Amino acid sequence: MDTANPREQCEGARDHIADDRKVEARDTLSGILEHSPDYVEARLALGVLMGGEGDTEPARRHLRFAMDQIALNPSIGSETLRAQVLVNLCAMALEQDDYADVLAWEDVFGEMNDALSRQGLRERAASLLFDAGGRAIQADRPDHGRRLYMRAIELEPTFSEAWYNIAVIASEEQSLPEAKEALRRAIDADHGFADAHFLLGTLLLAESTEEAAECMRTAVEMKPDNPRWVTMTGSAYARLRQFAHAREWFRRSLAMDDEQADAHLGYAVACRALGDLGAARGSLQRAFELNPALATQIQGMMAEAE
Repeated sequence: MDTANPREQCEGARDHIADDRKVEARDTLSGILEHSPDYVEARLALGVLMGGEGDTEPARRHLRFAMDQIALNPSIGSETLRAQVLVNLCAMALEQDDYADVLAWEDVFGEMNDALSRQGLRERAASLLFDAGGRAIQADRPDHGRRLYMRAIELEPTFSEAWYNIAVIASEEQSLPEAKEALRRAIDADHGFADAHFLLGTLLLAESTEEAAECMRTAVEMKPDNPRWVTMTGSAYARLRQFAHAREWFRRSLAMDDEQADAHLGYAVACRALGDLGAARGSLQRAFELNPALATQIQGMMAEAE
C-alpha cells in the first residue's frame, strides 16, 4: 500500500463507503492508521463506519483518540472534522448509555458552539446534551443533569424542554427563583407548553395566587383531560375566595374522576361558602369515605354545615 499520501487513500476509502464497499473501506482506513496512527480524518471515518456496523466500542475508541488529538492541537483538521468527531463520539456514547462520556466533553461543546452552528450540527448537539441530561437524572445525578441541560441551552437558547427540566431540578432543590425564571424562559420559547404553565402556577401559589390560578387555567385549557390539574386549579380559586369559580372547577374535576377525596373536600368548602350546606355535607361524607385520614378536618366542617 502507498503510505506516502494518506489523504488520497482516505478519500478513496470514502468513495468505497459511498459505493457500499465497506470491507474495502475498512481495510484501507486500517492500513492508513497502521502507518499514520495520528491521522484524524482516518480515525473519524473508521469510527463512523464501525459504529454504523454495530462495533460501537472500538468505534468509540477511534473517535475518542481523534478527539483527544484535536483537544491537544485544535489546529488539526478542519472545523467540519472537529465538529463531526465530537457529535459522533457523543452519539455513540449515548448508544451505550454512557452519559458521563458526553459530560466529559461539555466544555468542548461550549468552545465549539459557533463551529457547530456553522456546520449545521447545533441542533443535533443540543439534542445529544439534552438526552445525556436525562440519563444523568435517571442515574440520580441532578447536578450533572443541570450542567448538560445548560450546555444544551447555550447551543439552543429556545430549547423549552431543557429550560423545563432545569426548573424541575431547581424546584426539587427548593431553588424557587431559579425554577420560576427557567419556567418563564420555557414558556417564552413555547407558549403552548402546558406542563411549564402548570408547574409555574404551583410555584406561584404562595406569593401570587391570582397569577398562579391564571397559569393553571391556561395549562388546563391546553390539556383539559387531567383531573388533578383541574382540582388544583379549583383549589387556587378557592384560595382567592372566588368560590363560584372554584365550585365549577371541582365539579368539572369530579366529573372526570369521582375518586378524589381532596376534590370532594374542595367542592364542600366552595358549597358551604356559597350557602349550599346540603351539597357540602354530601361531599364531605364522600371525602371521608375515600380518605378516612381527613376525619378531623371533615368533622369540624360537618359541624359548621349543620
